[in-house]
Amino acid sequence: MTALPPGTAPLLPGTPLRRSYDLAADALGDRLLRRQPVKIALWVLPDYAGDEHKAVYLLGSGTFELLYTGSTSRGLGTVRARVNEHRRDPRKAEVTWVMVLPVQREADVEQAEGEVGRLLGRPRLSQRLPRLNSKG
Repeated sequence: MTALPPGTAPLLPGTPLRRSYDLAADALGDRLLRRQPVKIALWVLPDYAGDEHKAVYLLGSGTFELLYTGSTSRGLGTVRARVNEHRRDPRKAEVTWVMVLPVQREADVEQAEGEVGRLLGRPRLSQRLPRLNSKG
């Protein structure tokens, strides 16, 4: 097994969080750039050097609690910048980790966020999800 950087943890097969990740990744299908089933602690996020230009991300706390589904398409470093905005929101103070599902550049990332959020049962802090188009 490859050593992971400090502040990251693999999602263990058979756990509820891994099942949620796999459901989301499977739903994204060909839009998913690559699987990376790990949790990234927010304290290590400033050092996160993700190469994704677009992503769906999942925020959570504790071992298994999924709290929020979001997406971003701001270019390199996109997840770090967007999650830092969430960290300033007092309603999301309990968030301790992020999972990243990088998507292809040509993918409709908002559509993907809506699909994943609904599939995962609209996580508790996701106040609204993007509408699904007629193809979704």
